[in-house]
Amino acid sequence: SVNDKEWKEFLVKSIFVTERKKNKKLQIPTGANIKKQELKNGSIPRITVTSQNNGIYGFYQWNNKVKLFNNFISVSFLGDVFYHPYTASLDMKVHCLKPINRELNRYIAEFLIVLLKQNTLKYSYGNQLSSTDLPNKKILLPVDANNMPDFAFMEQYVRERESVKNKEYLDYCGKRI
Repeated sequence: SVNDKEWKEFLVKSIFVTERKKNKKLQIPTGANIKKQELKNGSIPRITVTSQNNGIYGFYQWNNKVKLFNNFISVSFLGDVFYHPYTASLDMKVHCLKPINRELNRYIAEFLIVLLKQNTLKYSYGNQLSSTDLPNKKILLPVDANNMPDFAFMEQYVRERESVKNKEYLDYCGKRI
C-alpha cells in the first residue's frame, strides 16, 4: 500500500538526466524550435505543447536539426505530462525526463506521471515551467531500504492496481453478458 511506504522528497535533477547548455545552467533536455515548413511528413512523432493525443502534433521525417529522444516522459512548459515508449522529437518548450541509470517502463512512468502532474498544475502561458527551473522542483517518491526511489514498488503498485481494475471489468462484463 502507498500508505505503508516511507516517502521522501527528491529534486528532479537527482532522479532525472540533466545537461548543461551554453549558458552553463543545469537544465532538463528539451527539443528544438523548427519551422513547420522544414518538417516533412514521415513516421517520427513530434511532441509539442498540446494537451491532446499524448502531446503528439504530427509525424515527420528526421533531419539534422531534430533531436530524437526514446522512452521518456515529456513535460511541456504548460505542465502537460505524457509517457512516450517510442522514439520522438520534441518541440522547443517540451522537456525530456529520463531517469538516471534506470530504464522506464509504462508502469513506472504511470506512477511518476501522477506525481509529476501534482507539481505542474499551476503552469500556464503566464507562468511557464522552464528547463532551468524544472531540475530544482521537488517530487515526493516512495523510498527503498537505502532511502532511494523505490522503482520496484512503483512498478509493482501499478501492476497490482491494473490487475484489480481488469478483474473488476471482466466481472462486470461477465454479469452484463
